[in-house]
Amino acid sequence: MDSHAANLLFIAVMAAAIVVWLWSLTMALRLGRAPRQPDHLAIGEAPEFDTVTGELTIRGDPAGLSKGLARSLRQQKVYICGMLVRLFRVTERSSERLAVEKTGPLLCNQPPGLYFSEAEFRFVPEGGDKVRVSYRLGYARLVRLLRKIALCIIVGVGLPTLLIVGSLIWLFVVRSADPTIRWQVFETFQIVHALWPPFLFMGFYALGRRQSRIFVENLVASAEELD
Repeated sequence: MDSHAANLLFIAVMAAAIVVWLWSLTMALRLGRAPRQPDHLAIGEAPEFDTVTGELTIRGDPAGLSKGLARSLRQQKVYICGMLVRLFRVTERSSERLAVEKTGPLLCNQPPGLYFSEAEFRFVPEGGDKVRVSYRLGYARLVRLLRKIALCIIVGVGLPTLLIVGSLIWLFVVRSADPTIRWQVFETFQIVHALWPPFLFMGFYALGRRQSRIFVENLVASAEELD
């Protein structure tokens, strides 16, 4: 390979890798942060974290719906090391409000719809047999875990890989006098293996937000039948 071509290819790949690394670092630092100061969960959600909110109007009475939702959430369990572990515990229940928090594992052996770590439901009679159920889902514990994992990979794996692989390729391949050795500049692409894992872990948060909204709304709708 021509020396000029090897230099251009190396610079292009390293520049792209640095951009991706900086992008992943920025995403990790901003993971789960609220775009504004929200009306945060009364159950202890830190205000810097974003939440998922929504509401549905269904048939029933507030007390019965609160009891049914609490029962359904208590029944969510997963197997860990051969043992059945309950995921949620109820911290407050009344005809006006239901609050739960996750006490089980955050991700292990559970569908993305259960990734939320705190939840609050409020029940407001709408007249007749209609009740407006509003909910707020928090992800504080999940965000802290995923951010820690992502930053460890970004700083502990991605950065050293960029520096070490980049230096070795530059010193022993790009600057080599042998044209056949300069063809090994394509090995710079191997850096990608250290750059993509943080996006995988940060993707769990986005997936959990989407799926948990669907799960909770289905759960609230089914409470109408359980009431």
